[in-house]
Amino acid sequence: MIASTEKRVVRRQRQRRIALTILVFLLCAVGEIHPQILPFEHYTTKNGLPSNWVTSIFQDSRGYLWIGGDGGMSVYDGIRFKTYGVDDGLPVAMVWAFGESRREPGTIWIGTHGGGLAKLQHGRISTIRLGRQFKQNVITSILEDDEGVVWCATAGGIFRLRGDSVSYFATGNDSLWASFITQTRDSLIYIGLGKSLLKYSPRTRQMKRLGLRGNPSEILCMVEDDQGTIWLGTQNGTVYQIRSDRVVASLKLPFGELRRVLDDRQGALWFTTEHGIIKVSKQRFREGEFVRYSVENGLAENGVGPCLIDRENNLWFGGRSRGLCKLSDRNIYSFPLPEASNHHAAVDARGHLYVISETKLWEIWRNRRGQWQKHVHRLAKKDLPWKPFRLAVAPDTVLWVSFWEGGLNGYKIVQHEHGASDLKLVKKLASGTDLPVARASRFIVDRRNRLWYGMGDAKGVVQFDLNDMKRRNYFTEKNGFPPSTAIVLSDAPDGTFWIGTFANGVAIFGTEGGHTVPQRVLTTKDGLAGDRIRSILHRKNGEVWIGTRFSGISVYKGGTFETITTKNGLLNNAVWALAEDRDGRVWVGTSVGVQHTAAAESRQFFTHERLVGKQTGTIGFIPKEDVVWALTSEDLTLYEYGRKSPVAAAPPVYITGLRVNGKAYPVKNGMEFSSNENLCVVLFSGISFTEKRALRYRYRLLGLDDHWQEPTDQRAVTYASLRPGSYTFEVKALNAGGVESATPASLSFTILAPIWQRSWFIAVSVALGLGLVYSLHRYRLRRVLEIERIRSRIATDLHDDIGAGLTHIGLLSEVALRKSRMRQNGREDAPSQSTEQTPPIPDEAVAELGNSMKRVGAIARELSANMSDVVWSINPKHDSVVALQHRLTAFAQEICSAKNIDLHFDVSERIAKIKLHPEVRRNLLLIAKEALHNMAKYSGSSTVTVKIDADGQQIFVRVEDCGKGFDLNGAGNGNGLTNMRQRAEKMGGRCEIVSERGKGTRVTAVLPYQV
Repeated sequence: MIASTEKRVVRRQRQRRIALTILVFLLCAVGEIHPQILPFEHYTTKNGLPSNWVTSIFQDSRGYLWIGGDGGMSVYDGIRFKTYGVDDGLPVAMVWAFGESRREPGTIWIGTHGGGLAKLQHGRISTIRLGRQFKQNVITSILEDDEGVVWCATAGGIFRLRGDSVSYFATGNDSLWASFITQTRDSLIYIGLGKSLLKYSPRTRQMKRLGLRGNPSEILCMVEDDQGTIWLGTQNGTVYQIRSDRVVASLKLPFGELRRVLDDRQGALWFTTEHGIIKVSKQRFREGEFVRYSVENGLAENGVGPCLIDRENNLWFGGRSRGLCKLSDRNIYSFPLPEASNHHAAVDARGHLYVISETKLWEIWRNRRGQWQKHVHRLAKKDLPWKPFRLAVAPDTVLWVSFWEGGLNGYKIVQHEHGASDLKLVKKLASGTDLPVARASRFIVDRRNRLWYGMGDAKGVVQFDLNDMKRRNYFTEKNGFPPSTAIVLSDAPDGTFWIGTFANGVAIFGTEGGHTVPQRVLTTKDGLAGDRIRSILHRKNGEVWIGTRFSGISVYKGGTFETITTKNGLLNNAVWALAEDRDGRVWVGTSVGVQHTAAAESRQFFTHERLVGKQTGTIGFIPKEDVVWALTSEDLTLYEYGRKSPVAAAPPVYITGLRVNGKAYPVKNGMEFSSNENLCVVLFSGISFTEKRALRYRYRLLGLDDHWQEPTDQRAVTYASLRPGSYTFEVKALNAGGVESATPASLSFTILAPIWQRSWFIAVSVALGLGLVYSLHRYRLRRVLEIERIRSRIATDLHDDIGAGLTHIGLLSEVALRKSRMRQNGREDAPSQSTEQTPPIPDEAVAELGNSMKRVGAIARELSANMSDVVWSINPKHDSVVALQHRLTAFAQEICSAKNIDLHFDVSERIAKIKLHPEVRRNLLLIAKEALHNMAKYSGSSTVTVKIDADGQQIFVRVEDCGKGFDLNGAGNGNGLTNMRQRAEKMGGRCEIVSERGKGTRVTAVLPYQV
């Protein structure tokens, strides 16, 4: 049991709680003290929630936000909600709790109302029943520990899931409702079970029950802060602070049960209750300091349940009937100001801000708890000659109020520590006596307590000394003031006084001889951006910034002007207010909101989305604080720009889609596309719940450009006509603070080259090309060799046949010549005898000469026939089988008719038009002629048959007779048969000779079509 503190401390705290309770209810009952408004953002079913009753809020490791309700659940990425219901696999439509698998990040555990434990993995939902009873399947909290065991707190005790095995975890109070189960940074598991807090160690398997002092109520929520302190919230509103297993302090809040709790990482705890949100200071916990936020502070409803702080330090709260709300900026506060004038406000030296309306005077200040408070002062109507218009605080702490139709009242500010001031009327300046009769426009009290009072209808400016209550000067068009109404009055540090007019530029007044005199007027002729002046700022660096109605800002320094407009980053060219903070930032109020410059570079502008959207009439600062205030026609906004917020986590970014040539593809690495699928659109989205519109992206496509592109707010990029190659797309997200994603999201894909550009195709093409070149080379070489062979054959034939024949003819001719000479010599040896007496040539010589001449003729005819065969074989016109048939027919008929031999020619019609190689034709012709010649000469056959046919890729010529035949073995070494065989074999064929005595002879030559 945890030891209790001393009784005296307990009694003192009880008394303090009672006093605080009474104070809270009193404050809530006071109508004239108005609370600050926090900038809550609200989400309902109109935004995509499945229900306006939010029961659970959870953020997973990827950054997505999960919202459970009585209509299912939604996942939110900062842009849209995606909803899951019963139709998507949920066992029931009510979700109480979420958890995430540590071993499989992205797998979500879902605790339902009576439907058991659901598991969302890879887009599919499965369900596990924990027990038989309904309450055992009502899951209120889920935890997966370091060992991968899933713990489920239910309405009927604790269950554990290990793999697919479900087991009951005995606690001793098994029937009690388990409100939560959580794990601290030291891996200990804490369980809220009724009025008990259980601590379990997974390492030692031991459980310890921690007792609370007194008679505690049921424990509903728990959180561990960065220092390891445990904070508990109970059903009766008590908060317990626990260190080292003992209660060190407690605080009873007067708002009933504390449903959920979060630590905001800025020193405060936020509890949700039926009566709003309670913010408790951890540092001043013992003093009982807390603040309550309700619908009056911007909440959609007072009944709040689940809560969460995300990685960007946004606070999320869920209600029962008004949906989800988010609090992003805890350093921005606003106060609605109905009927407020949006042109001016004033702040005193203590930091109390005053805003005037036609019926009320508002005072806003920071109370001792650091909260901004608003109070309404009711001005006595009898003291108000007209409706209040403007106000200013003088150096002597007198609050001056002007009226529409002229005149001023001065109220002495009576200060009260940490409370609203009292205002006591001490001075009056009446229109018509102290001041000219005219409608008031603007006024100011300078640092010398002199009143500068501008009047409408271009009636000039009055200078009135408030120290002795005497009027000093009255400046009109007659004595140097421009013919226009004074709109802006500014007291310069150098002692001059600047007055911006409605439409005639800026009038500057100085001092000469102790008197205020006009010095010069600046207009567009001098370089001013516009003559319609609406604000003036004298900066510490000597620059004078002049805001105009339509022309932006003119910066005046050293006698020259510089113009700043929307082209340079201004939100709008209508500049109604200018102010400079302690660090040198310039704050600009425009028709569309507020922006500010950087402290070091006053030409670089920044915009906060909470300060944009309304026309801002006046800007100022709270003295000695980094707080800027801005007044609009609807409200007053205070921005604590100097408060240091925890550094937000880097925004995660994901690639959400890929479209190629208009077709959607799943987002996965390693995809390949054809060469004509080269129009790629990549979709991506970062997850940020703070200033979502300020989220920007940098991306690059490795393989195309290694450089990161400049930040853009577009969430898609298109790449057209990508060339074949491997690409990796990378993208990073940048949030409003410039924090960049720690790891870029990436997607790799490949666009394949056309078939004719791929390596294998190129290799095959090269190989085929080389093969073709080689084949062409071989073909050419073969043709050259063929031609060479033909030439050699022709030469050989001419040499062997024609040469031999010619030699033979020459010899015969020589013999004949000799015979002739012999006859001539005989005649010369008998010169005494007459010619009539010359003896005749011997008959033997004449006969021999005749025979020689016959042989010469025969050889000549044979040579002619051989020459004809040579020419016929070379001529390409005779490439067909028909030509071979005609040649053989002519030869066979000639030789057979001479021997009275019957000739039979048989040629198959199917081969008649087949083309034959010249060498094939020639050798077939010669073989057939040799066979016909031998048959006609030796066979004695009465008939000869010639057949030409084909078999496959071969052609054959068969010459057959029915003569006497011969013995092949005894044929001897005749050249005829040998030449036939050699000719056939030389062509890659064969020559078959079949003969027997008395049975005739058959010669068959078989050759291929081509060689």
